[in-house]
Amino acid sequence: MTVEQAIKEGAGLLPGDNEDERRRTARLLLGHSMCADHATLLARWKQPVPADQAERYFALIERRSLGEPLQYIVGHQEFFGYDFLVTPAVLIPRPETEFLVEQVIKLNSSRAHQAAAAWAPETAASVSPDQRADVDTKEITGDHSPTIVDIGTGSGCIAVALAKVIQHARVIAIDISYEALEIARENARRNGAANQIEFIEGDLCRPLAALDLDGKVDFIVSNPPYVAARDRAALQPEVRDFEPGTALFGGAEGLGFHKRLLEEAPLYLKPGGYLICEIGYGQADEAAHLAEAGRWQLIEQTPDLQGIPRVLTFQRPL
Repeated sequence: MTVEQAIKEGAGLLPGDNEDERRRTARLLLGHSMCADHATLLARWKQPVPADQAERYFALIERRSLGEPLQYIVGHQEFFGYDFLVTPAVLIPRPETEFLVEQVIKLNSSRAHQAAAAWAPETAASVSPDQRADVDTKEITGDHSPTIVDIGTGSGCIAVALAKVIQHARVIAIDISYEALEIARENARRNGAANQIEFIEGDLCRPLAALDLDGKVDFIVSNPPYVAARDRAALQPEVRDFEPGTALFGGAEGLGFHKRLLEEAPLYLKPGGYLICEIGYGQADEAAHLAEAGRWQLIEQTPDLQGIPRVLTFQRPL
């Protein structure tokens, strides 16, 4: 059986009406079985597939035909331009979560520019030498070094992406699952961010109590479980049956974790600090109503590419 024949036969065994998608999946699985990229497969198009690799390939085709997500089968997924190891212990990173990462980067950049503007030459000239000596050089230059806490880090995709982009940040990644934290640690190592991220096992914000971070955190970010328990049956089987339920379901209405974050986060955020959360379809208004007046200001709802509110940004008042 040649490469061409294997892809054709494998695609025919996969479910779905989209032939191009089935062929793409078959090609990816064959490449994974043969440790070959797309270009190598094309170069070997008419060459036979070794028997052991063909056997491995059709075993992967069967797993996919039974609904197992492609990302778990090949063991990785791209997110924000970086490659992440994924297993059934963690949620598969999704493109919409990149909006959360982009929001943190935008807000941090804005704060850095504001700090730099506050110390423009004309402003600095009006400050005495003794006062200038007491000001952190990073604040003057706008080289802001925020403390960022990623709650429910899972694969670590949010924490790693932020650590790579905001290179002076202190990043703390928390998850209640030991297995998820092991995956996250490995992803930090794979992407060169291990020295910048602290990984802590625990429930939401509670581990922060031991870190002396009361009122010292700039950003708390989270993609918490937000699927309502009543919607379990409506989920795609490959999500419902394979991805970890602890990372999917957020209680009866889907917002149980958001409510807890809104209650716990003010203790640790600086005045003016941000809580940035991903939400599900149709949850924006209800999530906003959970924010207690006087403790939070909802400053932005970020839509996804379909125009659906996907990320909520709350600010602790100054």
